[in-house]
Amino acid sequence: MRQVDRRSVLAGAAGLLATAGVSAGVKRAAAQDAGEVVVSSWGGNFQAGQREAIFEPFTKATGIKVVEDTEPTPARIKAMVDAGHTQWDVGEVGPDGRILLERGGYLENFDVSPEIKANMAPHLVQPNGVGTLTYGQVIAYSTEAFSKEDHPSSWAEFWDVERYPGPRMLNAQDYVVPALEVALLADGVAKEDLYPLDFERAYRSLDRIRPHIAKWSRQSAGPALALIAGEVTAALSPLGRLVTYRDEGAPVDLEWNESLVMFDYWVIPKNAPNYENAVRFIEFASSPEPQAAFAKLQLYGPTNTKAFDLIPAERAALLPGSPAIADKQIWVNFDFWAAIDEATGMSNLEKNVSIWNEWIKEA
Repeated sequence: MRQVDRRSVLAGAAGLLATAGVSAGVKRAAAQDAGEVVVSSWGGNFQAGQREAIFEPFTKATGIKVVEDTEPTPARIKAMVDAGHTQWDVGEVGPDGRILLERGGYLENFDVSPEIKANMAPHLVQPNGVGTLTYGQVIAYSTEAFSKEDHPSSWAEFWDVERYPGPRMLNAQDYVVPALEVALLADGVAKEDLYPLDFERAYRSLDRIRPHIAKWSRQSAGPALALIAGEVTAALSPLGRLVTYRDEGAPVDLEWNESLVMFDYWVIPKNAPNYENAVRFIEFASSPEPQAAFAKLQLYGPTNTKAFDLIPAERAALLPGSPAIADKQIWVNFDFWAAIDEATGMSNLEKNVSIWNEWIKEA
């Protein structure tokens, strides 16, 4: 993907809670030139798309050179700041990572223009982070098992293996995107009543589907590949790989109803060497034109709603966060996942992993 398997939702959050050193990799002196901004993203085709849609146009518009790095996990940001050697000006992190970095004082505050704020959902504009993109998880199904007219179109139907027979695939609960939300939806909880998540009820719901789970997913491509191989007939799947395989002719399709929408933030690590340029970069990257350009290249939705005006309707219909499908989508509440459970002293994310580790041992 930036696909979901390299998200910082679990791995980054867990790493942040432990002492971590700066990992091996690109080692460069902190940029001191006023004409530079060091941006750390997630490499591969994903970062290549950002380079084309955001980084190079930013340099053309401002004359500020974008120096690229990769893997901006919260643990690495924490280690840089603790060492007094912040190397990045801008990093892309998950919402849980932003919250945990904020708690530790590892982020700079900054502001964006009123126009940007007016066209983003409130949770996407924080004192120390601005939403950069959205991505999704959907009900995926085999078109060899089910038709476009008659397939599991809700999580309750996904759980209904009598009406829609066949093995299933869900995310493991210690994977970066747990499946508790969909388990509660399958049990009849209305989407507006999901949070705070009822852990006991969710695991009772997972008890019901557990005999029909062929695999627990820990890879972004896993669900689509399992569907293509005929190992499962329906799965919780990241959007990007699934659509890519479908468009290449694979016998898979998706259902938008009760899909999960997630997002990332641009953040500025504490003591970033080029703070002013970092703010200029984030302002530019949050504007409609570069966001629309990136969404045309990769299946990630823009966070600035004005960007949808610049995206063809056919493409916009494939993007999480699209107004055209807003009533079908559920925004994951990362404030809940990052919140500390008073009884255990753990974040809800950590608490869920602990429950999962015991649950999965049961016969």
